[in-house]
Amino acid sequence: MTWTEEGLARIWRALLDTEGSSWAISGLYRDGEVSFHAGRSFPNGLEAIVVDFPAGTIRTSDRLPSGGGFDVVRLPSENWVSGREALALVRHVEGAHELFSMMSVNVLRQLEQLDMAKPRLLLDAFFVRVREWQDFMANKRRKPLSAERQVGLQGELMMLEMLADQVHSPLLALNFWQGPLMAPQDFYVEAGAIEVKSTARANGFLVTISSIEQLDAERWPMYLCGFRFVEDESGESLQQAIVKLTQKMQNSGLGKQFEALLLMSGYLSEHADRYDRQLSCTDSKYFLVSEEFPCLRRSGLHAPIRRVSYDIDMEAIGAEALSSIDMLQSLLGKN
Repeated sequence: MTWTEEGLARIWRALLDTEGSSWAISGLYRDGEVSFHAGRSFPNGLEAIVVDFPAGTIRTSDRLPSGGGFDVVRLPSENWVSGREALALVRHVEGAHELFSMMSVNVLRQLEQLDMAKPRLLLDAFFVRVREWQDFMANKRRKPLSAERQVGLQGELMMLEMLADQVHSPLLALNFWQGPLMAPQDFYVEAGAIEVKSTARANGFLVTISSIEQLDAERWPMYLCGFRFVEDESGESLQQAIVKLTQKMQNSGLGKQFEALLLMSGYLSEHADRYDRQLSCTDSKYFLVSEEFPCLRRSGLHAPIRRVSYDIDMEAIGAEALSSIDMLQSLLGKN
């Protein structure tokens, strides 16, 4: 299934309060032993994602996640046919609609990749993903971005703007931007992916690959994009880039969605005055991450190795660098 925030929002809006009922439910998808639904909890009309399982899957010892703008609750048995039971991921009254929509889509996409014939394993994965979101949200709301993360976000925003211009759709470009949502790569473009790496180091064009999965991707074609920045009084600050893109997104009715993705990237407007370092991009390189590309892959590592971080010298890669147009046209199927 292709889950989108817009599609879920349309279903939620269509769910009406039925007199005497605390829930309105609309089926989304069923595979094997597990079913997914969109729901709304009344009287407050709070949006929810509901997952139902065979009876006995949910244990009395299960600790249901709560906090971060949402709750996980067990639905009353009268809402389900005999032999089934369900949990709902429900937005808090004070929880942001845009963030909850993004979280819901992310959880659905994560779960649909699993074996639906093993309900308990899927339920455990559901708990893990929701708790990851709790931790993620808690960590995103604290400190200002480091200098390194500022440069990283500025590079991602450059790519976002390039994609919006290429597809003539800010909405489609925003949907491509998956890095803030804990995806292994920064952008999922159709069946492919782009990992964006940016640096403002004074010497060389080294970029840091922070996990095996960033370049050892299941998606294809997979591209590595590198941006090299230098401090320049005539350049653009991170805050200026955000203001410019915010205006573009607001003009397309996407201001709230863009704001939510910035929040997930660690950007808070209260820290805006700290993001005034002006940078210019002096070099950019785009490489297809083919089988011959110099990177670490899970298949070439010993099984006990769990986490890896390493640097790549973008100037020493033997493969031929592509143009941004060639990369984007390949991803969008325009070649």
